[in-house]
Order: sequence, then C-alpha cells, then structure tokens
Amino acid sequence: MMNREEILAKSQQENHGQDIANLEVSKNGMKIGWVVIICLLAFVSVVNAIVFERMSSEVFFAVTASTSVIFFYKYMKLHQKHELFVAVIDAVAAGAFLISWIIQLFG
Repeated sequence: MMNREEILAKSQQENHGQDIANLEVSKNGMKIGWVVIICLLAFVSVVNAIVFERMSSEVFFAVTASTSVIFFYKYMKLHQKHELFVAVIDAVAAGAFLISWIIQLFG
C-alpha cells in the first residue's frame, strides 16, 4: 500500500511536475474555446450563405480537418477502432470540403 506522499510523488512524476489543477483548468478552457469556435464558425457560415448565397466550404473544411486530427490522435493513444472510423470519415469529409472550396475559388 502506498502512502499519500508516495501517491503525490508518483502523480507529479507522471504529469512531469505540472500541477493537476492547472492541467484540468487548461483542458476545460480548451473545450470551452472549441465550442466557442464552432459556434462562431456556424454563425459565419449562416451569414455567408445569406449574403453570398453559397456554402462556406472553407469553414467546414477547417472543422472536419481539425476533428479528424483529434480523432486520429485519440486512436493512436487509445487504439479504439471507433476513433479511427470517425477520423477517417472526418478526413474524407475534409478532403471533399477542400475540393469544394477550391472549386468555389476558381469557379
């Protein structure tokens, strides 16, 4: 059985000496930031659709590309097949939105 000091020392070693509370606050801050970004991008997409009468492929490309990276990372760390499945679907969608955006630029 480990005592409290041993547990704290092991935890600090695993977290490379970083404060657990600081890590949790940073992680939650990034989650909140991600939600704000998605909401702002959705707003921009709606305004673009109304004003320019076109879909914002660049916004959807950015979102699907970033979520693809997140799920590829999760798959590499957790080795869960559903993470890989979502990552591949998001990567394909990102590719399609990229092509759509390029066509819009030159079309």
